[in-house]
Amino acid sequence: MLSSYQEIRDRIYKLARESSLRVEWAETGRSVRLLLLYDRAQIVVGRAIVPVRDLRSTVLVNLERDLEHVFGEGWLR
Repeated sequence: MLSSYQEIRDRIYKLARESSLRVEWAETGRSVRLLLLYDRAQIVVGRAIVPVRDLRSTVLVNLERDLEHVFGEGWLR
């Protein structure tokens, strides 16, 4: 599983680009960021809270599950 915010962010951008999705960070806080993924019709197809700090395994499991329907099973590994 990826272990830093930078790795997670880069994986999200790579997979989004491959799926022709637009990445938007709707809200930013000190410890988390709200991610929205839009398709070509500008419809939100994915939404998740991405941890910036304190990347605990429970938080990462939730993130992986939240975007699994968009990127596929195991996308965060």
